[in-house]
Amino acid sequence: MPEAVFSREQICAHRGASGAYPENTHAAFDAAASLGAGWIETDIQCLADQELAIFHDTHLGRTAPGSTKVTSLSWPDMAELNVGSWKGDAFALERPLRCEDLIAWQAEASDRPGIVWEVKCEDEPEAAAAAAAAVTRRLRDAGDDRCIVSSFSRDVLVALRPQLPAIPMALIAEALPKDGVAFCQEHGLEGVHLDGHQLTHYSARTVLDAGLALRCYTINDMSDAERLVALGVSMIMTDFPERFLAWD
Repeated sequence: MPEAVFSREQICAHRGASGAYPENTHAAFDAAASLGAGWIETDIQCLADQELAIFHDTHLGRTAPGSTKVTSLSWPDMAELNVGSWKGDAFALERPLRCEDLIAWQAEASDRPGIVWEVKCEDEPEAAAAAAAAVTRRLRDAGDDRCIVSSFSRDVLVALRPQLPAIPMALIAEALPKDGVAFCQEHGLEGVHLDGHQLTHYSARTVLDAGLALRCYTINDMSDAERLVALGVSMIMTDFPERFLAWD
């Protein structure tokens, strides 16, 4: 029987299967599930009306028409935006999703990928508090085995940890900060998400020896992925899950 190059649980589709599909859309998430990815990574931002939109950039313009700052919008402002055509005319009907839309999508089938939620947030106390409150409301009833919450914002993670005690949480950074492990241990975080291209043997050992999970983004090359797995990385986030889940 042939074996996959990587296990399902090792592969996380970055913003869905975003290499071939418009990121953070139904099309990208459906493709990731069809390809067999064990996880998808996605971005959530707290809008002006406290809705959580699945959207990466701070401003419209790259994946949706306009130039407005996303967090200044309300959900009705975003709901009908075309977030697919930038990737091709075939995706012209793709519209933004909310956090609860993706939760409902995941619940449609027991084999749907787990979700790594990246909470986007500015470095302002009020913004962090609003984002944490909105995330708490949406994920309060989420299970702890198909959900991970992550953020670059330490304020968001500190606010969320006591509110969502059953959900694994991770600090995101590019390279491992000098105080990264200590911060995770102090605040009960379960893992660290790092730029795989910057991961060194020393930083990998530092994270793993502390008993933390180590996951890396955004890896699209097989040799890079193999190097990271050899270092102890448990999850590879990639734009092209099909490259790592093909059969021998």
